[in-house]
Amino acid sequence: MKLQKREGRIGTGWIVAIALVLGIVIGAVAQEIRFSGSLTFSQLESLIEAANLAADKSINDYSKEELVDFMLYGLSEGLDDDYACYFTAEELQAYNDQKQGIIRGGIGVVITLTEDGAQVTEVYEDSPAAKCGIKEGDVLLQVDGIDVTEKSLAELSELVGGEVGTELRLRMRRGNDELVFDLSRAEVITPMVKYRQIGTVTYIQYKSFNGNATEKFREALDFATDNGSTGIIIDLRDNLGGDLNTLAKTADMILPEGDIIYALDKNGNRISEKKSDAARIELPMVILTNGYSASASEAFTGAARDYGVAVTVGTKTFGKGIMQTTYPLANGGAFKLTTAKYYLPKGECIHQVGITPDYVVELPDGAESRPADMTDEQDTQLQKALEILAKN
Repeated sequence: MKLQKREGRIGTGWIVAIALVLGIVIGAVAQEIRFSGSLTFSQLESLIEAANLAADKSINDYSKEELVDFMLYGLSEGLDDDYACYFTAEELQAYNDQKQGIIRGGIGVVITLTEDGAQVTEVYEDSPAAKCGIKEGDVLLQVDGIDVTEKSLAELSELVGGEVGTELRLRMRRGNDELVFDLSRAEVITPMVKYRQIGTVTYIQYKSFNGNATEKFREALDFATDNGSTGIIIDLRDNLGGDLNTLAKTADMILPEGDIIYALDKNGNRISEKKSDAARIELPMVILTNGYSASASEAFTGAARDYGVAVTVGTKTFGKGIMQTTYPLANGGAFKLTTAKYYLPKGECIHQVGITPDYVVELPDGAESRPADMTDEQDTQLQKALEILAKN
C-alpha cells in the first residue's frame, strides 16, 4: 500500500529504477554476495527519494539510467573491497573484450618507449601489422602525417587505434631506412602465450590467464615435446592473473593428480575447487616471477611448488590470494565483488604474503620488470633459470 500511495510522485519511469534496485538486492542475496543484513523498505525508499531529488531539483539534467549508474558506482566505491567494481553495459563489453584479448580497431603491435623512440617490441600473428610487413625493432615516426616522436603511449594509442576497417598510414624507421606502411585497423586477438627455443630449453612467456591462453599453452608444451627440449621455463613475470578456469586447465597440464586450488567464502564454505588429473608433461621446469605476478599467476606457481614439479626464480610475488566474482545485473551491467579467499594444495593462503622464490634473483639495476630492449644474456633471472636446467 505504501508504494502504491507514492506511485504518483515516483512516476512510471522510476518503476524501472525500482525494479533494477530490487533486482540488485534480491540477486545479491540469491547469489551469496552476502551484504550484512537486508535492506528494509524504508532504506530502499531513501535511495529512490535521493534519486528523485537529483532528477527534480538539481540544476543539471540526469537521465534515470545515469542516476542508477551513479548509485551503483557509489556502492562499489563505498565497500571495503579494493576489487569491487560496477560496470555499465558498455564498460562490461570492454572488460570482457580485454579479458578475451580482443582489440577492436587495432593493428596488432606492442609499442614501447625506448631511447630509440616509440619502438615496436611485438607484432601479433595474422594482424594487420604482420601482414603489411612491420617488424619488431621498427621505430614509429609518424601516424597519418603526425609526428609522434614526442608523444606519450596514451597519445600513440589514440592515434593508432580507431574504428574497425578504417585506414591509416605509418612512417617507420628500420635501421637507416624510412618505410611507409598503409594498413587497415581490424579486430585483433592478443596472444596470451608466446614461446621459443633457447638452446635445448623451451621458453614460454605466459602473459595472462585469459583469452587464448589454454590453447596457446598447450601448443607451447607440444612444441617443447616435438623439439626434444630438455627443460621448460615458464615466465610469469608481469602476469597479473585472470580466469580461474584457464588457470585450472593450464595448471592441469603440468601437475600430477590432486588439488590445484580451492576457495573458501567468509563462512568457510568451499565455493570453488579445481583439480588436476594424472596426465601431465614431465620435464624439468623453472617458473619466473616478480612483484607483478599476481592472483592466478601465484596460484599456478604455488601449486607447481607444492607438488615439486618446478623450481621458482625471480623476486617475491604480489600477494593476491582472493577471488572476485562478476554478477550480471538487470540493466545489462555487472557488479564485481571479492567473494572468497583461495588456498594452494597444501592449504596456504598467500594473500598479502606472496610467494618468495627458491632463488631470489634481481634484474640489473634493480629493475622490477624486464625492459623491452633487454637481451636474454642481460636477463639475470632468465640466465639463472637456464643454469638450473643445465644441471638437470
